[in-house]
Amino acid sequence: MTRRRLTRVRATGRLVRRPVALLAAVAAVALLAPWGLARDGKRARVARSILGVEVGASLEEAHEKLEALGTSSSKESGEERDGEEGRKEAWTLRETDYSALALGADDEGRVVWVSGFVRPGRDIPFSDLGDVASAVHSSDMQVVWNVETPDGGYRLVAKGSGGRARVVYLLSLAADSR
Repeated sequence: MTRRRLTRVRATGRLVRRPVALLAAVAAVALLAPWGLARDGKRARVARSILGVEVGASLEEAHEKLEALGTSSSKESGEERDGEEGRKEAWTLRETDYSALALGADDEGRVVWVSGFVRPGRDIPFSDLGDVASAVHSSDMQVVWNVETPDGGYRLVAKGSGGRARVVYLLSLAADSR
């Protein structure tokens, strides 16, 4: 730089302020970005359902998805449980990555939890279920995501070993489903 330009830089601060402002903006984005991804389900890629069954869906919607994939063992055996805590069902599945699925619904018939049991030999990589970097907890054996939605959100939990899921859970985080 010439002496004249150096003097102008000192006098105006233009060239100095821009890099400092840019550096501050980049640092703020770098520090805040992980929080936004971990807390905002729209930005983070996280599974919303297990075989199309979502938390918050009606039992009728869940049945429509599952009847084509398997049979409800609770209906066949007469073990459906209706009561204060809602309803629980178990499904035996065929031709999917999951061998079985269980679900629970509240008194209004809305699904509040879903558990999927992965077929032996078809373990699902944690990264196929969601962006592991946005998880609130992750290890080689378990990953947990909390996803905010307008109706209260849900938690996705994947358990297994070697970064691959053997069991996948979806749980409602809505205050009235606890």
